[in-house]
Amino acid sequence: MIGNRALVRAWLVLIGTILAFVVLQPLLIFIGFVRWANESTAQLLAFALSLLGSPSSAEGTIVRSQLFSLEIVFECTAILPMVLFGAAVAATPAVTNAKLWALAWGLPAIVLFNLVRLASLVYIGRLAPEAFDTVHLLIWQPLTILFALALWLLWVERRRHS
Repeated sequence: MIGNRALVRAWLVLIGTILAFVVLQPLLIFIGFVRWANESTAQLLAFALSLLGSPSSAEGTIVRSQLFSLEIVFECTAILPMVLFGAAVAATPAVTNAKLWALAWGLPAIVLFNLVRLASLVYIGRLAPEAFDTVHLLIWQPLTILFALALWLLWVERRRHS
């Protein structure tokens, strides 16, 4: 019976965390968090592309590159997979220090993965523009969610074997 309570609690925390984020989204828009996330992602992408040898700049949410230009919207940021990962970590029975450690390495890993995703989309936009929408929507979006879940599973597995 105790296992069932823990499972129900985990599901409630997971769903509650995600639901709280959804309910708070209008506030996040109002206080400028969404704009900040979009513009920060654009700045990071322009920096990453420049490091890769393609001089790029970000003006607000628009990333301009010699290769391809695109606009960053909220769904392009790492915020949603980070919320999913954070909710999964919060829902997992573990001591607070273990959860903080998971967030300390997991959230930056998701941001880095998202930058790889966006940079690849710039190159795809340049080299195969007809494939851009397919790769963007049908390949990278599910892979990003799967990556966040895989990080959580990795953390859970490593904790079990520690």
